[in-house]
Amino acid sequence: MADEASKHEIRLRRTGGSGPNAQWQWEVLADGKVLKKGTALGEEHKAYATARKASEKLAKG
Repeated sequence: MADEASKHEIRLRRTGGSGPNAQWQWEVLADGKVLKKGTALGEEHKAYATARKASEKLAKG
C-alpha cells in the first residue's frame, strides 16, 4: 500500500488566512492528472495529512 500511495503526488496551495486559520486547497495527482481535490482549514501539516489520507484511500481501490 505504501508503494502505491507514494506514486501519487500531493500539491498544497494556501488560499487565504494564516496560522491556525489558514485555508488550504490540496490535490492528489498521478501521471499529471488530478485524481482528487479538496480543501482543509488549519495548519499546513494538517492539510497535508488530510490529502495523504485521501491518497491512501485511492491506492486501496
